[in-house]
Amino acid sequence: MADDKTGLLKGKPNDVEGIYYEQSPASKCLQVCFVALVVIMVAISIILSVVRGIELGAYGGGHLMLGISLIGFVVVEICMVVFIRKGDLPKEKTWFLYFVGGCVIMEAIFTDILLFQ
Repeated sequence: MADDKTGLLKGKPNDVEGIYYEQSPASKCLQVCFVALVVIMVAISIILSVVRGIELGAYGGGHLMLGISLIGFVVVEICMVVFIRKGDLPKEKTWFLYFVGGCVIMEAIFTDILLFQ
């Protein structure tokens, strides 16, 4: 008799399509575009925070910390993508991935605003 928890511990070995399982092509395209937008916004904010931190010299530590905090939120987003790929997060809950990504975009915008005040 198989244990009901073994599927949770072992994962789904036959799930080779990863994050795109049972999705329409339009949904796949939307997800890829959204992730690309998040990556672009984060990259711009991190580059600007490093440049601004270097410009201000000894007083630029706060600007560098803004970029580092943004990296922390990106790590949370990456963990969520990993959970979806492993099947630990049900496909009905993928809306939360978009919510966290939206929060990351908002933080990137606020970081850019704070950098140039």
